[in-house]
Amino acid sequence: MATGVLPGPAPAARADELTASQNALRTGWDPGEPGLSPGVLTGGTFGQLFSTPVNGAVYAQPLVAGSTVIVATENDWVYGLDAQTGHVDWSTQLGTPWPTSEVNCADVGPDAGVTSTGVYDPATGTVYEVAETIPPGGSATNPVFDLFGLNASTGQITLTVPIQGAPVNAPTRPFNAFAQFQRPALLMMNGWVYAAFGSHCDYRPYSGYVAGVNVGTQAVTLWTDEAGVTDDQAGIWQSGGGLLSDGPGRVFFTSGNGVSPAPGPGTSPPPELAESVVRLAVHSDGTLAAQDFFSPADAPTLDAY
Repeated sequence: MATGVLPGPAPAARADELTASQNALRTGWDPGEPGLSPGVLTGGTFGQLFSTPVNGAVYAQPLVAGSTVIVATENDWVYGLDAQTGHVDWSTQLGTPWPTSEVNCADVGPDAGVTSTGVYDPATGTVYEVAETIPPGGSATNPVFDLFGLNASTGQITLTVPIQGAPVNAPTRPFNAFAQFQRPALLMMNGWVYAAFGSHCDYRPYSGYVAGVNVGTQAVTLWTDEAGVTDDQAGIWQSGGGLLSDGPGRVFFTSGNGVSPAPGPGTSPPPELAESVVRLAVHSDGTLAAQDFFSPADAPTLDAY
């Protein structure tokens, strides 16, 4: 399941893949790989290192924490694999995955667990994952989402924070995990981990949400891109691409179909922001607010087609 330079001297331990597409700008560029040249790729030394079976489908991009490859699956298992051999150094199950087949949903299947790419914090040696689970005594109609922190060296769970509550800009519309799907890759910034949500099988009403969890205080904040006359649609999907940041206190995402904003200045975001690229600001108390957006003037026509 992984490729790289064929076995030789072990590389120096470094966390060389912290997040999806390499960095918070999602450029995919790793300046620490000067040896990955066309000559290396075609010279006969580059090829598959190992193939390791895991329990569940893998939608999330694996991360690399030093000499450990972190892999998360739809069966809510997280693995630590030796980056040279593929040996399973540790494995941890985060809970019981959501059985999509029981609710006639085929977004992923037969179970939905960890779908998004996590994020690794080398300062603490912690990898963070958002998992969908069925709580003890629960059923397929009442799943939950939690942010988990795991020790990247041992797999020990060090943090569990439920993602729940109501968005700050729509306090009468609480988050409903049954209708939401956490696909975009996680973003870590200033001690907070941010996750975004779209829909499971278009079960309505659903909305686009951005959730922030402070990994120190365990505070949770939510914001929605549909906070006007409707709370329906505008899911944040991004095909698994990550929430993006170009600096402290700035978070970018793209939303899907729903109630589109009227043409107007981007610096005056309305409550409903479907079919848009949106920049959120992080307030001093950790809450989020839209500061800028772009949506094509013909977004309603595009939705109709």
